[in-house]
Amino acid sequence: MKCHACFQGEVVPTTGAGRTSRYKAIQNLPVPEDLVMPTCNHCGEVWFSPADAKRIDAAMEVVYRQELVRRVQAVLPSPKDADRVERDLGLSRGYLSRLRKGTKAPSEALVALLALIRQKPQTLVQVEEFWQRT
Repeated sequence: MKCHACFQGEVVPTTGAGRTSRYKAIQNLPVPEDLVMPTCNHCGEVWFSPADAKRIDAAMEVVYRQELVRRVQAVLPSPKDADRVERDLGLSRGYLSRLRKGTKAPSEALVALLALIRQKPQTLVQVEEFWQRT
């Protein structure tokens, strides 16, 4: 198929290392090396049918979930602080422990919030104050 972006290349099945893609909120998420993506051999534009989109989305969802787990591990509060964080964020008791053990998958929003709290601990105080307002 001729590329409809550059009109110079051909769209061919492409695999390989070093490819990245934005998936949901994560930019530059690694694309599995063996994942076939129809790509223009001239401009690099990716073209796919609805069937391709479903297949690619399923493969990227696996990588995305793995990346969320990796990122949450880097920003989890210490076990000593977990009770307070769970209480202030409205999480169930022991939830952060289950994330730490890898038995639970975090949401994108929770990973982002925990990252903000890790960078600026005052954020947790602000969350607590927010919930105390009437």
